[in-house]
Amino acid sequence: MEESFKKQSFDHDLSDINDLEQRAHAQGFGIYKINQKNKAVFTQTINDNLETLISSEHLTNAEYTFLFLLMPFVELHSNAIVNADGQFMSISQLAATLKRERTRTSKTVSQLLEKGIIFEFVNAQEIKKYKRNISQRPLFLNPEIIFRGDRNRVNATLTRLIMQFDILEAAGIKLKWKLYIRSGEEYGKLYTRKTYLKMLNKL
Repeated sequence: MEESFKKQSFDHDLSDINDLEQRAHAQGFGIYKINQKNKAVFTQTINDNLETLISSEHLTNAEYTFLFLLMPFVELHSNAIVNADGQFMSISQLAATLKRERTRTSKTVSQLLEKGIIFEFVNAQEIKKYKRNISQRPLFLNPEIIFRGDRNRVNATLTRLIMQFDILEAAGIKLKWKLYIRSGEEYGKLYTRKTYLKMLNKL
C-alpha cells in the first residue's frame, strides 16, 4: 500500500514537472534531467588508426601487448606515462610496475620510440653535456593511436611534436585520422586525413 502511494506521488510530481517544462519552453527556457557522471576511468584507442597500424604490420605482437599494459598509466589530457602521484615514470619504474625485466622494457620502449608510437621530451643541454639522459625521460603515447581525453583538445606541444616528427607518415603508414593544430588555436585536434591534407597544402 505504501509503495503504491509513493509511485502515485512520484508520477504526480513528474506531471507537474512536465507542465512546468512546457511553460518554460514557451518562454525560451529549458528544464533538463541531471545525469550522474560515470566515474569509470578509461583510455581510448583511435580504432580506424589502430586498424591501419595492424594492417601495416608496423608493430610486433609483443609491442601491442606492451602498449596495452601502458594504457592504465596514461595521464588525462597530456597523454604522458605517469604513476599514481602524477610523476613521469622512469624505465625502471615502468619495469617494476609492469613486472618486467628492465632491459627488456628499455628495449621495447626504444623500439616504440623509433616506430613513432611513443614520444619523449629530452633535455638537449643534458645530452650535450653527458652524452645521454641523466634525469627522467618524460614519455608520451602517440594520441593518434591511443588517447585519454577530449580528441578535440589535444595538448598543443604534443601535437606540434607529432606533426614535426611524424614517423608513421614517413614510414608510409597513412592514418585515417591525423593530428593538426590551426594557427592561433590553443589545442590540437584529430581531423580526417582528407581535411588534414587540405590544411597542410595551405601552409
